[in-house]
Amino acid sequence: MATPIDENTVRDPRLKPKFENSNSSIPFSWDSSDLGDGVSSVQIAHSELKQPTKFGVFLWWTEQTPSWVHSDDVKTADSLIPSDRVFLRTDCSNASDRELGFSKFQYGGQYFRGKPALWLEVPDQAIEIGDRVEIKSQNGKLKPQIACVIDILWNRTKRTVEFLLSVNEIPIRRRFLVSDLRPTVRLGEHLTTRELRRESNRSMA
Repeated sequence: MATPIDENTVRDPRLKPKFENSNSSIPFSWDSSDLGDGVSSVQIAHSELKQPTKFGVFLWWTEQTPSWVHSDDVKTADSLIPSDRVFLRTDCSNASDRELGFSKFQYGGQYFRGKPALWLEVPDQAIEIGDRVEIKSQNGKLKPQIACVIDILWNRTKRTVEFLLSVNEIPIRRRFLVSDLRPTVRLGEHLTTRELRRESNRSMA
């Protein structure tokens, strides 16, 4: 009588996944071969994975040097957080940083590399720092004018995103909601990639 074949003994051990955790959201490759210089196909799959753009705040900080902030960016991070600033989170351009799990957290012209520890995600924003916007009249409640976004902040009490604006480089004291604003462009200037995307979506609507 033939002995039943154990599926585990037939499976080629070279096809064993490099990550045993089936619940892991990180993609891996079944290819057992390395690509040279100690870089595996798993690392390539991970480092080339594009993370969606997200927005969030760092409301807390640690007294000790945080391990979740890139060692070269601790000073910058310490000057920006904790705060109510709403950061734009994107992929790091450096593959090694991405492989180590770092993301780029940007606020206007400043950024640091870190991991989403102590990170509170907030709703996605179509308006970013530096954008030109039109203040809507809201049935006469607001003065319609063209302004520039200088700060994007999280209101902890109301749990909503608020915008600080300037007109002719003079800050406006009050805070605005996204419903108060409309993205705009200035005549005689080239559209940015984001503005081109907005115009394309508007023409299709």
